[in-house]
Amino acid sequence: MYDTDFNLIADDQYYRVEIHEKPSLMYVFWKRHVEGEVLREKYLTLLSIVKKFEPKSWLGNARAMYYTTVQDARWIFDYFLPNLLESSICRYARLESPKSLLILDSMKLQDKISNLSEAKTGELEFQFFTDEELAIGWLTA
Repeated sequence: MYDTDFNLIADDQYYRVEIHEKPSLMYVFWKRHVEGEVLREKYLTLLSIVKKFEPKSWLGNARAMYYTTVQDARWIFDYFLPNLLESSICRYARLESPKSLLILDSMKLQDKISNLSEAKTGELEFQFFTDEELAIGWLTA
């Protein structure tokens, strides 16, 4: 992200996490493809960060991710999303490579979030983008 006014929360071989107080945004830059136990561990850490800092929006740069395994998708749908819906996050945008298989996962994720949001009191909007400026514009609109 091009904003220089942020708090660096985590930075390791897998991802970089920044909190931007204005506009209440968490930025997650995935440095490489992750799956399985590492993916679940990182997502649990992200839930902890969301709980602590209470950002309203989340921008995930997932261009380094190629796909989501069936097992990871099941864990995301069954555990991660219900917890995210109970959080401060209202909008979640994910940046992807145009030719990534992740786009197919994002379409399923979008449907799942929509269905879960209807059943819960918390509302979460999700969109996927290939352009960062468009994603930031949507998050801050």
